Order: sequence, then structure tokens, then C-alpha cells
Amino acid sequence: QERRKAMERKRKIEVGGDEGGLKRAEVSHHDQEDGGGVNPLTLAPYTQRYYDILQGRKGLPVWQARGELVRMLNEHQTTVLVGETGSGKTTQVAQFICDAGFCTYDPQTAQASQMIGCTQPRRVAAMSVAKRVSEEMDVSLGGQVGYTIRFEDVSGPSTVIKFLTDGMLLREAMTDPTLSRYSVIILDEAHERTLATDILFGLLKEILEKRKDLKLVVMSATLE
Repeated sequence: QERRKAMERKRKIEVGGDEGGLKRAEVSHHDQEDGGGVNPLTLAPYTQRYYDILQGRKGLPVWQARGELVRMLNEHQTTVLVGETGSGKTTQVAQFICDAGFCTYDPQTAQASQMIGCTQPRRVAAMSVAKRVSEEMDVSLGGQVGYTIRFEDVSGPSTVIKFLTDGMLLREAMTDPTLSRYSVIILDEAHERTLATDILFGLLKEILEKRKDLKLVVMSATLE
């Protein structure tokens, strides 16, 4: 029991605590604050708006934990991230994971063979977060960043980050039992404990046993 608790502590990140020992992810284009960088997804120069937004992103509590998050993903199949509302985890974590190379994408052909999926408990959240993230990444909505909700799929072959409702991910699992199109699954707002989320937890536990390459990130506002 004690060993299990120790392992749980090792794979858990709390946003907003003491970040003195956290490592920063080596994502060079984020450090070019004066412009001149090239977007690795579109191979086009970043717009000035990207850099303006980037300054705000760097002020979010979760930004300081990005290096630690990447380290945890490399060392563990499942990672738990706890951060209160407003910490930035919903919009930032998927981007950190993408920047660290956890999705498979060819910028020459604009084709993604594996992507990052981030579930949201509500349709409106999936749509609004996808729009915001596409702006922050300086890409088009429906291109490298998309969303899927009931009766509406705004994603495509180039999508590397997709926001979708819990129910839509369950529906995808019916036709793709191992969720082979995904390299990382992020369960956001896990503390809300919807029926779909509870079912997903059980389903993903089985999938993780079959797919050792799949990563799971559980995000919650509380430790419960």
C-alpha cells in the first residue's frame, strides 16, 4: 500500500506549488520572444499575434510546470495533473505535449498519423477551447487543431490536437477499440465525474494494458 502511494506521488503534478526544482521543456520557438520563429506545423513564420498571446501564456501557473509534465510523460504511462481553475491546464497542457513531440505529424504533407485527444465534459467547452488553442498555436481551426462534438466534426488529416466530448471519444472507441489514432489521451475536468468519464476510465485502463505506447493524462481541479 505504501509503495503504491509512493508511485502515485511520483506521477502526480500539482500546479501552483513550489516550482523551484521543475525542469523546463526544451521548446526553442517559445523562447524567441522578438519574432522570427517558424511554426513547425505550418512551416510559415509566426505572426506577431502569436508572440503577443505567448506573453500571456507564460504568465499562467501551469507554464512553469511544462518541463515536469514532459518528464512525467516520458517516465510514466499515466500522469495526474492537479491545478485549480484558472491555472491554464485546459488550454496549455495539450500544447506542451505536442511541442514535446508526442504526436506524429509530417509538416511537408500536413498529415498527422497520431494525435493528442483532450476530452471535455461539455460541447461548448470543446468548441471554445479548440478555437482558443488554434489561435495560440497560430494555426487554423479544423486544421492542426480541431474538435469533435455530436453532429459536428471540425478536424481533418492534419489535426494533431483534437478536443472532443467524453461521449464522442467513447463512440470512437466503438470503431477503433485501441484508439490507435491517438498517442496521448487527456481527460480534463475529471473531478466532475460524469457517467461518460467513469466509463472512459474503465475503458482506458483496458486499452493502456494493450497499448504500452499510449499515454494518459488525467487533469482535475481537486485531489479527490
